[in-house]
Amino acid sequence: MIQRIGLSYPLKATILGVFISLSGIGCTHDHKIDLKPEVFVRVSNIGQGERLVIRVKDTRIQKAISKKKSDLKITSDRSIDTVNIYASSSVRDTVLDKIMGGFQRMGFHPSKHGSPSNRMITVEISKLQLNYQRGEIGIKIPEVHAQMETILRVWASHGNQSFKNIYSTRITKSHRMLTGKFKNERLVNNSLSMAIQKMFDDPELLQFLLPGKP
Repeated sequence: MIQRIGLSYPLKATILGVFISLSGIGCTHDHKIDLKPEVFVRVSNIGQGERLVIRVKDTRIQKAISKKKSDLKITSDRSIDTVNIYASSSVRDTVLDKIMGGFQRMGFHPSKHGSPSNRMITVEISKLQLNYQRGEIGIKIPEVHAQMETILRVWASHGNQSFKNIYSTRITKSHRMLTGKFKNERLVNNSLSMAIQKMFDDPELLQFLLPGKP
């Protein structure tokens, strides 16, 4: 025989009150995105098969691309649902593969190892960060501002000569939707792609790396 146990009215009210309270609190989830930066490099032979040593360092202190901010709220007592965002694979390896592929299309012979006599380029990933800011509050669907920033610091060297520059991008998007629904992956990849593209489009860097230069 199965005996049903009923809940008293005070207990029912307590459980219902807890449920309502929790439903008004924003949730935080860890979310992983695929990094697939795209760059456009024309096939050429300007590198003339010259060995080019390429190194990439990920010097970001915070490895998460985005971290939830506890003060991001829809109203004074209701938080916006947000996510902690991480890359699903190594950011360093992704950027390294993309840069090596680009210089190979230019006719260089990219390598991860070499001697000081070889031309060398070091790319430092110093920032890959997505931040949210609260927009208009008190509406049914809140407005959220998402700002994505990428900073790449680049050093190139050959013999006693050196070259350095910073390539950065900042993209801001505003949407009337919860941040947990925002298309983070596209925004992150667009920002990273633009920063890498700026490096390949820099005529001074290219001139420095050309065979016979400096």
